[in-house]
Amino acid sequence: MSKYLLEIGTEELPAGFCYSVINQLQTLAKYELEKNSIKYENIFCSSTPRRIVLLISGLIDYGEDKIELRKGPKAEVAFINGEPAAAAIGFARSLDISVEDLKIKKTEKGVFVFGEKIDKGKSAKILISSLVPKIIKSIQGQRFMKWGYGQFKFSRPLRWIISLYNNDILGFEIENINLEFLLGRTSRGHRLVKENIEINNPDDYFPKIEKSGVLIKRDFRKKCINDLIKEKSDELKLHPDLPSNLLNELTDLVEFPDLVLGGFDSRYLSLPAEVLCTVMKNHQRYIPLLKTNKNISKLKISSEDILSTKFICISNGLNESNQSIKEGNENVLKARFADAKFFVEEDKKISCIQRNLKINNISYLKGLGSVAERVNRIVFLSSQIFEILNDSTLNLEKVLEASQFSKHDLCSEIVNEFPELQGLMGGKYLKNEGYSDDVSLAVCEHYLPRFNDDILPSTKYGAITSLSDKFETLISLFVIGKRASGSSDPYALRRNLNGIIQIIWHYEFDLQLDTFVLNLLKYWDEVLNDFAFDNTKVRVELFEFIRQRIKSFLEEQNYEKELINSLCESEYIQESRIFNIKDLKKRIKVLCEIKLRKNSDAFISIISRISKLAKNGTLKQDVFKKENIIDSSLFEKEAELKVFDFIGIVEELISKKNWTYQELISLFDKNLELLENIFDTDKGVLIMSEDSNLRENRLNLLGLVRNYSLLISDFTILNL
Repeated sequence: MSKYLLEIGTEELPAGFCYSVINQLQTLAKYELEKNSIKYENIFCSSTPRRIVLLISGLIDYGEDKIELRKGPKAEVAFINGEPAAAAIGFARSLDISVEDLKIKKTEKGVFVFGEKIDKGKSAKILISSLVPKIIKSIQGQRFMKWGYGQFKFSRPLRWIISLYNNDILGFEIENINLEFLLGRTSRGHRLVKENIEINNPDDYFPKIEKSGVLIKRDFRKKCINDLIKEKSDELKLHPDLPSNLLNELTDLVEFPDLVLGGFDSRYLSLPAEVLCTVMKNHQRYIPLLKTNKNISKLKISSEDILSTKFICISNGLNESNQSIKEGNENVLKARFADAKFFVEEDKKISCIQRNLKINNISYLKGLGSVAERVNRIVFLSSQIFEILNDSTLNLEKVLEASQFSKHDLCSEIVNEFPELQGLMGGKYLKNEGYSDDVSLAVCEHYLPRFNDDILPSTKYGAITSLSDKFETLISLFVIGKRASGSSDPYALRRNLNGIIQIIWHYEFDLQLDTFVLNLLKYWDEVLNDFAFDNTKVRVELFEFIRQRIKSFLEEQNYEKELINSLCESEYIQESRIFNIKDLKKRIKVLCEIKLRKNSDAFISIISRISKLAKNGTLKQDVFKKENIIDSSLFEKEAELKVFDFIGIVEELISKKNWTYQELISLFDKNLELLENIFDTDKGVLIMSEDSNLRENRLNLLGLVRNYSLLISDFTILNL
């Protein structure tokens, strides 16, 4: 079996592309090989900052022969008096076989001549030579560039290419690029190792490259980095602040990782830990070392009890250069920290109230006024949510204060320099001036959640402020005509709505979204004096957007599709019920409990059967009282009376103020047998009686039972 090695050497690749290209290369290579029937055992793909590698092993040098039976002319035309005529000879020649190999077969349309067309298996070597250019040109990424005189684009300029089929150089061509001086068997090691490397065959590649200071296998490189950091932090009895995205980025920034321990002046510990960590992680790609792994209050203005003055740097240099690398990184960090300290000290000279006045001078979006006007809308939203929730544990003054100061730090020096700290620094500055923890923390957390799987605000004050901020974004952008479409969502509308759904789901806020949005649209119509919008159009589009995101959220929670559809897609359940997420969560909980029962199949089957039969009646789904609906004098058997009594018990339950879905399901569960008995041959009755009065009465009986079950779900969909 053979091997093929492709190494594309480049200038330094962006870390994001370095990571994404691996899956791309794997998928593209697999697709092209299988499409062209090239047999192989394994595809290995990896990357470093200076190279992209593809190794195909277990290659069969020639593909299997394909034999295809083809139909030719009619037998009477192909053979005349038993001798092959011109038609037979021509047909055999087209298949590249002799006339003697032709066969005569009878079909539904008559007797025809058939022959086997044999496509010889193609050379894997030749096929790969033609496929590699397609694979390379299909690789995608951001901000591809041209260089030299050609039109070929790639993430970074190509510097060398190795293409080896076993021991031989396998040439190929790419339009608009001259490969004459790139393609061969010469690779390069680590940037600081000057010697070129001659690769004789794919088996030589990994040992020779590693000897030259390059760890090709990305997973191994990542493990090495993680192990280095863990070993050093354990030695220092500190805790590395190493999120997965930083570890991945470091993996794609170095070819042969080494650890350098640096330090900074303790006077910078007067700054918030988030400021120092943002500089180290986001700007310099260092790993901060924490004194504790416990949760620390977000409101702390200094980091003396949180951060060590030591930090870890993962270098791509040679070991003998570590001291120079350490000093260089410490100098860079010192300058960055000095800037941050200056910004924070300048911010403290101005009160939060003064800073909040400056947002009048910041424009929001065209048609939506200034940021100050946006804040006014957020304050209105907070007051509305507070009123709807009617939660005695909350203080209206604090709710409004958090909303009023939610954007004041946009005018701070530190946020101007580090935009990722907005909200967080606003909360810290409020706490520093003596505002309450509730208000300060709400401002700190009001951007949460910022992305999928991000944490939620830790208090209801933060949750309300976050909801208000996100609703303001959602309504305002829909009003001015901004939408998410396909993969395009420049204003992060999906992320905002996902955050709204997550918060309501977690805190179980009783917020009827459709009614709430309708009221907001009226308010927007009043306050946007200079901007007119089509209220009906916006409403319809917003409702559909919310409905689809709620369904997507439930799918992301790994609920079964039929369960989601039974709650969200039934024509018999009021559409508005999907817009009450708290109610939706309660109903899902009940359905999941039902599905776990031993009798779940029987339970669902009986209610589903009742619901399907009830469709034949005329009773509407919003009827829940038996008065003037069912005539008990028309009952012929005890089974009808028992169902009637069951309806009375359910009617009494749902007339109470605080009844629960568990209580309703419990009633169904206890009376399942009597509901089934109405269909029993001996005990039950014929629902679809020829007597129209009996039939209507019985269908109404089932219709009421159906309506009670629809308070939870459409069981006919759940039963599919």
